[in-house]
Amino acid sequence: MHGIADRPVAHLPSLAASLDYARRECAEAPATLELMIDGFYAVIHQEDGWPRQLVGPEPATTDFAQAELAAGNGRSKFGQWCERMTGRRRD
Repeated sequence: MHGIADRPVAHLPSLAASLDYARRECAEAPATLELMIDGFYAVIHQEDGWPRQLVGPEPATTDFAQAELAAGNGRSKFGQWCERMTGRRRD
């Protein structure tokens, strides 16, 4: 991430932290954000007050999710489905 003065900012641990940093740096003034996430490029415009929520809260791990992972040998049902569809096991 680059700050307002176009200096790299490397201490931010997540996308949510990066967006919080940008919101503070811009003082919630209108801004155009350019994001590069694992090769995906996105441009987002935020209006005054930054009304758009760009990332949702992290889901809490539930007992059900823990049981699903245990039953699936450490893989979620979605991960197992991906393996079946591609014919490959992801380790």
